[in-house]
Amino acid sequence: MQSSSTGFIGLLTAVTVLLLCPTHGLAAEPADDENPFNTPELQVPPPDEAVLNFVDSRTIQSLNGTWNLIVDPMDMGAPGSIFGGWATTRTPVDEWQLLEYSYPVARKVQVPGDFNTQFDDLFFYRDSVWYQRSVNTAIKPGSRYHLWFGGANYTTTVFLNGVPLGRQVGGYVPFAIDVTEHLRPGANDLVINVNNRLGEHSVPTQRTDWWPYGGLTRDVMLVETPQAFIVNAKATLSRDRESIHVALYTRGLAAGSPVAVAIPELAVEQQGQVDAEGRAVFQISAVPELWSPASPRLYDVRYRAGDDVVVDRVGFRTIETRGQSVLLNGEPIRFRGISTHEEPIGRDGAAHSHADMERLFGEAKALGANFVRAAHYPYSRHAARVADEMGLLLWAEVPIYWNIAWQNPDTLAVARDQLERLVTRDWSRASVVIWSVANETPYSPARMRFLEQLIDGLRSADDSRLISAALLGDTRRELSAVALHLAAYGVDNPEATARERAIFAAVLERAGEAAPAIGSRFDLVIDDPLGALVDIVSYNQYFGWYYARGLAPALGVSERTVRKLMLSFMGHIRISSAFDKPLHISEFGAGAKAGRRGEGVWTEDYQADVYRAQLTMLANSPQVVGMTPWILKDFRAMLRPLGGVQDYRNRKGLVDENGRRKQAFFVLRDFYAGPWGSNRPEVESD
Repeated sequence: MQSSSTGFIGLLTAVTVLLLCPTHGLAAEPADDENPFNTPELQVPPPDEAVLNFVDSRTIQSLNGTWNLIVDPMDMGAPGSIFGGWATTRTPVDEWQLLEYSYPVARKVQVPGDFNTQFDDLFFYRDSVWYQRSVNTAIKPGSRYHLWFGGANYTTTVFLNGVPLGRQVGGYVPFAIDVTEHLRPGANDLVINVNNRLGEHSVPTQRTDWWPYGGLTRDVMLVETPQAFIVNAKATLSRDRESIHVALYTRGLAAGSPVAVAIPELAVEQQGQVDAEGRAVFQISAVPELWSPASPRLYDVRYRAGDDVVVDRVGFRTIETRGQSVLLNGEPIRFRGISTHEEPIGRDGAAHSHADMERLFGEAKALGANFVRAAHYPYSRHAARVADEMGLLLWAEVPIYWNIAWQNPDTLAVARDQLERLVTRDWSRASVVIWSVANETPYSPARMRFLEQLIDGLRSADDSRLISAALLGDTRRELSAVALHLAAYGVDNPEATARERAIFAAVLERAGEAAPAIGSRFDLVIDDPLGALVDIVSYNQYFGWYYARGLAPALGVSERTVRKLMLSFMGHIRISSAFDKPLHISEFGAGAKAGRRGEGVWTEDYQADVYRAQLTMLANSPQVVGMTPWILKDFRAMLRPLGGVQDYRNRKGLVDENGRRKQAFFVLRDFYAGPWGSNRPEVESD
């Protein structure tokens, strides 16, 4: 055989042909541009389209625990690689056989859990890893088996007994694969490739202000169902609160097959039949006790289809807007909120258990919150269930964060998949009252088209909740206006030096008739066109933190002076929106290292001062009906390297990573216990 290459490359070319050609090298020679180091693209189907729900009500085999892990930054374990592919567990037949990997002697990793915080050398790792374990099972005749994943980050390819069965693109959301035809009695070899590398077209993109935890970060289980089974169901209260709407989704049942739904505590049971799509719809006359933060009442809802019976715990409530008010169960409510990330208190890594969420949300309850913004991605199934039990209203979000590839159809497909899987998993959770489609996305026509498609699909899937997005606003215009007002406020202020007061006077003189009056109020109006598409307008703002850093050099004065002036000036700011809708302040805050006291940034004192000024400003903004300051707990972030202070943590938490409360925690707790938090807002009449 001739080759245009010599030496090692030529040898590998020949070996590759021998390994990969079905005629063992007797076919035509490879093309001149064939590269033996390329790995053939593996065609793998997506997982099941519909979310398999009610896994906690079924017969399951937990696959949590210890797995074998191989780190593969070059992705050389992919099937078709010249190194043989690592999709199966292999052992040498004798001492002469060369294998480049071995699962039995690989490092051990715990599932669920990210690999970054389990191994010091993988802390910053963002690439391919291989998980492996044996699954021993007894197969029951007449049953179906589904590999179920609570979530994995971010691209996951599943191999069972060497066969590629499914690939999920996009992290954080549940997916399942029907493995009935591939599962063997006894031992089965399960190998999973997970890659947490993000890129230009992923959701989110490669730059995030949270840690891109990788691996099998949530529960993995083998779920048993009958041949005909219930896939999912949705139960919500009608707007008049006099009936319950149920939609039941099944697979494997013939059209006309009987199904039923029952709520024993309400003494109701109703029979029905599935249509040709396996769907049945019920309208049940019932008046349940209403779920609310003050009384988080839950009912057992029992679904039956053929031999399949599952039970869900459901609360019933309504959420809607009227003018600039939000109504829960027909009554006006303010969102006394806090933002979170899905990180547990007292341990690094991704939160993945019911207990993790109980402790995290318990700290929100101790703050006096009735509302949690679960930013910036779907949390595990435990989050909404814990919120249901505790009586916390919940904002759930997908990671359309900062700027993504708005014009890429594959990016839109991933975003839709994440949103649909989040919604269909949690659409019976009473706690979830807001679906959020984006965070801090800059305006562009492409962005509007992208998000409008998501919102239209969301309204079709679930019209029982509000839709929002955390808006960034027109920061350049806003900062220019703030600079003028700050100059007017500081021109006679003793916090400024004589030189700085002269600078402020010159700024006002240049502004001419546009210069605001000294001490005048500043009205900040949010007019992002996305506000026309959402139900509740939400806005992120950082007066007293980031804004001061940008304003100081623009004005030519010290950052200290801007920060001192800003703390007083915020009392003269009123925030509203251009839309006759409720306004929610989805982020504000400042950073502080727990225990650091005194003057300047990063101190608990300054963080508390920023909170006092912010709360004064928001209490004077009548359109504001809720807030979720940033953030409950210090969290991991690669963007935050400042040694001795951040150490790769975002320090805006009201508690540190171990739960130590900072001064601002008590400032916000007192505010929520006061008039703004306890008084019911006025509501517009029809």
